[in-house]
Amino acid sequence: MNRYDKAFKEEAVRLSDEIGPKEAAEQLGVAYYTLQEWRKRRTLHGDGAHIGSGHAYASADKTAREIEL
Repeated sequence: MNRYDKAFKEEAVRLSDEIGPKEAAEQLGVAYYTLQEWRKRRTLHGDGAHIGSGHAYASADKTAREIEL
C-alpha cells in the first residue's frame, strides 16, 4: 500500500480541480478512487484534511498549535 504525504495529496486534489480527477489520477499514477477519497475528505474536513494516517481530523476552529499538541 502506498503512503502519500500531505503536500502530495493537496497538490493532487488541486490538479484534479483543474483537469478533472480521472486525468489527474492517470498523470500522477494514483488510483482514481484514492483521489476521489482525498477530494471527499477535503470537502468534509477543509484544511484539516490529509493530515496523515492514524490521526483525527482537525476541526476548522482549532489552531495549528492546538492540533500539534
